[in-house]
Amino acid sequence: MRTDEQMATVDVAAAITEALRSAEPARQLVTGCAVSAAIQADRAGVPPRSLSFLAEVVRRGGAGYAVQLAQPLPTAEQSALVRPWLALAAADDADEPFARWLDAVAAIVDARAGGR
Repeated sequence: MRTDEQMATVDVAAAITEALRSAEPARQLVTGCAVSAAIQADRAGVPPRSLSFLAEVVRRGGAGYAVQLAQPLPTAEQSALVRPWLALAAADDADEPFARWLDAVAAIVDARAGGR
């Protein structure tokens, strides 16, 4: 088991890259880095609903569209967090698996907030 501090230091972008190159990208995204991404998002103050909304943007317009938004999340810091993730999904044309991953990250953020 890893602590929150250890999970917060995971290079989510590298884990996304590895997951997208795997045989089962959707599964690997969730098992490989969803918790770390949720911890980082929570620390940046990203509300779960913002991640869910971004997932819908990715589903409807694609990660390539979402990465070009001036602010894909409510604040500049939050946007800076997700922009590399979006760019990787756009480069791999992995819109649906990435959108599902964002929904999983949102669910983890929401579940962790329920314990406080």
